This record gives sequence, C-alpha cells and structure tokens, in this order.
Amino acid sequence: MERLHRITDPFALSSYRKALAPALVSAAGLALGDMADAVVLGQRMGATGLAAVSLALPVFMMINLIMHGFGAGGAIVFSRYLGEGKPQKAADSFSQVFAAVVLIGAVLALAGTLMLSPIVQLLGARPENGDLYTATRTYVQCILMGIPIFFVSYVLNYYLRNDDNQVLASRGFTIGNLTDLGLNVLLVLVFDLGVLGAALSTVLGQCVAVIIYLPGLFRKSHALHLHPVRIRLSEVVRCFSVGLSTSVQYSYQLLFFLLANRVLMMGFGENGVAIFNLLQNISYLALYLYDGAAKAAQPLVSTYAGERNRISCRATLFLSMFTGNLLGGLVCVVLAAAAPAVCLLFGLSDAGQVAAGSEAVRIYCVSLLFAGSNTVLESYCQACGQERRALILATLRGAVLLLPGTLVFSLLNARMFWWLFPSVEILSLAVFFAVAPLLAPVRQDGCAVFTYTIPCTSPDIGQLVPRVQQFCSDHGATPSQEFFAGMAVEEICLAALEHLFGDRRDGIVQVTVVASEQGVFELHIRDNGARFDPFLTPDSDPSSMGIAVIRQKAKSFFYRHYQGFNTLTICI
Repeated sequence: MERLHRITDPFALSSYRKALAPALVSAAGLALGDMADAVVLGQRMGATGLAAVSLALPVFMMINLIMHGFGAGGAIVFSRYLGEGKPQKAADSFSQVFAAVVLIGAVLALAGTLMLSPIVQLLGARPENGDLYTATRTYVQCILMGIPIFFVSYVLNYYLRNDDNQVLASRGFTIGNLTDLGLNVLLVLVFDLGVLGAALSTVLGQCVAVIIYLPGLFRKSHALHLHPVRIRLSEVVRCFSVGLSTSVQYSYQLLFFLLANRVLMMGFGENGVAIFNLLQNISYLALYLYDGAAKAAQPLVSTYAGERNRISCRATLFLSMFTGNLLGGLVCVVLAAAAPAVCLLFGLSDAGQVAAGSEAVRIYCVSLLFAGSNTVLESYCQACGQERRALILATLRGAVLLLPGTLVFSLLNARMFWWLFPSVEILSLAVFFAVAPLLAPVRQDGCAVFTYTIPCTSPDIGQLVPRVQQFCSDHGATPSQEFFAGMAVEEICLAALEHLFGDRRDGIVQVTVVASEQGVFELHIRDNGARFDPFLTPDSDPSSMGIAVIRQKAKSFFYRHYQGFNTLTICI
C-alpha cells in the first residue's frame, strides 16, 4: 500500500491537476509573446529592428537573473513556511523580498539611465552604426526604465502561484502577454513607432499584469499580504540563494548566445545563424510546456517538503515528469514531421536552406525531450530543498558541458553541429546522477516521518490512531504527547467525517507525523472535504470538546485551505 501511495497519491494527483491548467495557459501565453514580438517587429523594421532587440538581450538576461532568483527562491521559502504552519513568517518574508526588489529595481533603472551610452556601446552598437545605434539606444532606455515593473510583476506571479492563487497568476500573466502582443501590433504596425513601440508594449504589458495581480494581496483567506517590515539582509539573501539555480541559467545563456553566434557566423555563415535562431524559436513551443508542468508542481512540492511528506513529493515529481514528456513529446513529434513547413514559416525558403533546416529541426527535437526532463528535475530539486543539486544540473547543461561542447562541435561540419544539443542534454543527465550524490548528498534533517492516507470512515480512523500513537512511542514521545497525538488525529478526522462528508463515500484523509529531534511532534492532517476549520467550532458545541482540549494543549496550530483541501498543522 505504501508503494501505491508513492505513485497515485490522491491529494497530489488532484492538486496537480488543478494547478496544471493555469500553468500551461501561462506557458502558452509566454511562448506566443516571445515568438510574436519578433514577427511583428521584423515585418515593420526588418534586420535593423531585430538586430536592436538582439543586442539588448544581455539587458534582459540581467533582469531575468535578478527577478527569477528572487521570485522563484522567495516563493519556495514562502511555501515552506506555510507548510511548517508559520503564516506570519511567510508574510514577513514576502514583504522583505518585495521591498528589496523594488529598491534594487529603482537603483538599476537610475544607474542604467545615467550610463546609457556606455551600456549601448558595451552591447555592441556604436554611433557610427547609424540607425542601428539609435534603435538600440531607444529600446534599451525604455527597458531599463521599466526594470522595477518587471521585478514586481514576476515576483508577484511567483508568490501568487504559491499562495493557492494560480488562476489569478495565470490570468494576469496571460492578459499581460496578450496586451504586449496587441500593443505591438498597434504601436509598431499601425503607429509606426518601431523599437520604441515594441519596448513600450513590453513594459505596459507588465503594468497590466501587475494591476491584475494586486487584488491577490488583499484576500483575507490567503496568506499573501504586504505590510511594512524591516528588511533583514539574511532573509533576502537566503531567498535569492534558493532561486539561484533558476536564475543562474540566464548568465549561462548570455555566454552561450555570444559564443554560438560567433562560431556559427565564422564557420557556417549567415545560414548557420539563421537556422540557430529558428531552433531557439521552436524551443519555446516544447520547453515552455515542460516549464508549465514544472511550475504546476513547484508550489505543491515546496508545501509537501515543508510537511516532510516525501511520498507526495515523489508522486508530484512523477506527475510533472509524465505530463511534461507527454505534451512536450507530442509537440516535438509534430515539429519533426512538419520540419519543412516550419522552415518556410520562419523565412527559410531556399531549397538548400529548407533541407539543412529540416535536418537541424529533427535533431533538435531529440534534445528537447531530454532538455525538458532536465528542466522538470531542476525545478523539483529546487522546490524540495536540494538547491545544490539543481545548481549542479543547471551548470552542467548551461556552462560546463555546453560551452566547451560548442567549440568541439564547431570543428565538425554544419550537419554534425546540431548534434551538440542532444549530446549535451544526455551527457548532463548522466554526469548529474554520477556526481550529485558526491557533491550534493541529500541531507536528512534527523526527523522521522510517518505518512498514511485512508478513506475517511470510522473503521479506518480507528485503525489509523494506534498506528500514529505507536510511531510517536517509537520515537521518544512522552505518554502525554502520545495520547494527545492520537487524540488530535481521531478528533479531527471524526470532525471531518461528521461535518464534511455525511453520506459521501469519497472522503479521504492524509496524516503526516514528523518527530523532530527537539522532541516536538508535528501533525499535518489533510482532507478533501469542503472548507472547514475545526478550531473555529464554538466551545459550547458538545461535539467540539475534544477539539477544545487539543487547542489548549497544542504548542501551535495552523489551518489553511489549499488547493481545495483542508490542511491542519498541529505541534504537540
């Protein structure tokens, strides 16, 4: 039975299904926005506009490095606090991160504006380039001034998804990207504002997203609240360090793009660079689906990790890996089958270009399957507290193997160069499994954990209680702790049976008991009934006498309605 729970955990399955649709909608919106911007600007300005945006990519990589680091890392820490039953610490941590990113964003925007000319020249555009220099300067200036908006938008999106508000996060993200697309058409194609219109569209799209996100900070039923708080450097640095394995990939991408473009231009000419750009664009279609599958899992894994519920963590990893490979694999098959049409869509019309591009697309589709799986694995390691493992895998894929591999494969002919991508992804996965146990062993916190899932019926509850008490006894519980742990499980499960399920036969309860080294026993009790906090039951209610005793004897207790389930955390 234990093994069955690892794969078909009912709460993990239901929670993941609820989180998946909003995550995939956001992924689709992001893919559409990333691809459409280039098409619209290319239609109006041709090579000059596209070159200006390409030269500005390092600015975006710097923005991504910071906002994804704070967003992903801070949201994971937020979920862990909630999983531990510490909502106030979660809210304080969010407020500190929010204040920090606003301050950092304002400083970067001001410094970038004051140093605009040196920055543009560092990016590769010089006054003698004429229109290209002017276009790059205009585009970069607008993006730099919008840095605080980017930071706030992405940080809020990450936190909302971890606060059981995935629908609002998805709505804001999708509408923001569609606004970006619509304004691109209006400002670039209709009003002919060129790169200024494209940059304004990007910033204004994020402004719309922020407006949609803001109500999520004022909902009493959620833990996410913004309030004045003193910024503690240690907390802010901790959040960023947790997210580093997500954000560091952008610094690797910057180096790789610079190297690959130079190698391809020198070795294979304009056609090589054109095919490379084609591959980057089609990667959005598949990898964003994997990313959506991973992002749907991340808040759940972070919460389960806070509860030390390893069974549900592994079940969620299985679900995200299965979903990502199913959807991403289907897209790869379609892209490989329609490779000639894909080349024509992106403007490769010559017969030789179509032949070379089609072969490259099919090879690249093989790499996308492994790249997507690596993306899901990175996200899982990061979410469950194995940040060093996530960083190792990201570094192998993005730098240690990719950069030297690019130089090695550049010595081969153009047809063989594209095998760089599957080779790096497969080798990265193999090396990761070999070195991760040595360089980043999984550290156990010394806590023994008992997790069991049962139908919410009187006979099953009666069998569960002695199991819980035996676990507590085996791990040093005092007679009082053993008694109250069993009492808490019994009373809360019976309250759920009485108040939530009635004649329903689909009631399920999951109990996780954590025996800490400090002699404290944490109980995490989850059920699939309607919203109900047993600790709000009036003491005058005769059926609540047991609950009242638990409330008095517990060191702390915390109720949260998460993903449609009631979750209680009680420390005894």
